[in-house]
Amino acid sequence: MSHSFLDAKHFFRASLHEDGWPSDWTTLGSVKDPLKKVRAQLIAKAPGIWAGTALTYSLNSVAHEMAETTTGHFLAKSLLEDGSSVKSGQRVAEWSGSAGLVLALERPYLNLAQFAGGIATATHELVAIVKKACPKSTPRVTATRKTLPYYRDLAFYALQVGGGHVHRSNLAGGVLIKENHIAAAGGIAQVIRGTRAVAPHGLKIEIEVTNLQEFETAIEERADVIMLDNFSIEDTKRAVKVVAGFFAPGSPGMPLIAVSGGLSTSNIGKYAIPGIDILSVGSLTHSVRALDISLLFE
Repeated sequence: MSHSFLDAKHFFRASLHEDGWPSDWTTLGSVKDPLKKVRAQLIAKAPGIWAGTALTYSLNSVAHEMAETTTGHFLAKSLLEDGSSVKSGQRVAEWSGSAGLVLALERPYLNLAQFAGGIATATHELVAIVKKACPKSTPRVTATRKTLPYYRDLAFYALQVGGGHVHRSNLAGGVLIKENHIAAAGGIAQVIRGTRAVAPHGLKIEIEVTNLQEFETAIEERADVIMLDNFSIEDTKRAVKVVAGFFAPGSPGMPLIAVSGGLSTSNIGKYAIPGIDILSVGSLTHSVRALDISLLFE
């Protein structure tokens, strides 16, 4: 599987600065020779999807920068490709280097790898459910912009590792009209026409609707993507039939239909029906459980 490029060096630099690693009194007191070479293993403590290999490349780069000032040495090696399944107790990476550098880099790396692994694991689980429920016209599982500042690139990388897709990377990456935009503009017709007049011609016009009446208006105004916000399964099926009443299959101008609001492992399969193109899941980036990983000296 092909993933986007990830440069995570800034994460490690910021984490090391925040940790004040040169004044780690615990390491200074317990490691008499900070240049002493050690070996360590990283072990998954729960099953999931590995997403730490791209992070490892950036880790080695930052460790090299640190080594130039400490005369230490460090090398991390991932044993898996990103997107690989891991079992509880499985070795996922090996580190070797100066004890001081290994101890300084342990927590920053684990925090990031566990975060990314948690997103990849949760995404992979949802994608598998959706594929099983709708194998012939499988909707895309996407995340949202519900990310912490500066962590979006890492979250979206992990999402793709798990088989998901990015819905909109930032505000300039697409038009997404929500209920407050509709209220500010004075209605669905006004807001669609207004955004179409100012947006770059290559961007799709997407609008979020809350009922079938708004849905039909969005179709009439030629929205490119229509998101069904918190629709019941019954109304979602009705919306698919409404589209069929406006367009023949594959007709030019036929909108993509997205579903959002409360999607989870318990219900996403029910919304994965023919005619639905996108399943948008905010929890993938704001409330997933981290993949448990430990680092142990050999």
